[in-house]
Amino acid sequence: MQRWIVMGVVAMMLMLGGGVFACSNYKQNRPHPMWVPLPLNPALPGEKRQEILKELTAKLKDEALLIQLSKDLELPRKLKLSSDEEAASELGRRLFVRLGGVATPMGGTAPSLDVGVSGKAKDAGISGEIAVRLMKDVWKFLGIRPPPPKDKF
Repeated sequence: MQRWIVMGVVAMMLMLGGGVFACSNYKQNRPHPMWVPLPLNPALPGEKRQEILKELTAKLKDEALLIQLSKDLELPRKLKLSSDEEAASELGRRLFVRLGGVATPMGGTAPSLDVGVSGKAKDAGISGEIAVRLMKDVWKFLGIRPPPPKDKF
């Protein structure tokens, strides 16, 4: 009888360990997009917003730009890919530009362009780096002077 109890306890421990592993694996592989919102003028008509969205998407999905971004961030090493071209095609697949909203300091929301990268929760750090790096190109394309760097104190 004691053997059956011991075997039951061992089986329950194995099932519990497998459940913990499955839960953590599931949480790490959930979708986790990262984006940077770029506020737009609320008075801008919807057609103009769509036009800006299409132009910006076309410029950001340029293969030369994506290869340069891949080289700057060393994406083949981080994403475990073989070349910068492969990393650029993966980045082009993950990249998105969409219309969204951003909270204003006075309360309420303002329209925004969300520039970002879709990815998994376990790659959130890499996705965040890519989204921030993309904003440098967005500011250049739109003719916006980037904000001054903040002190880290």
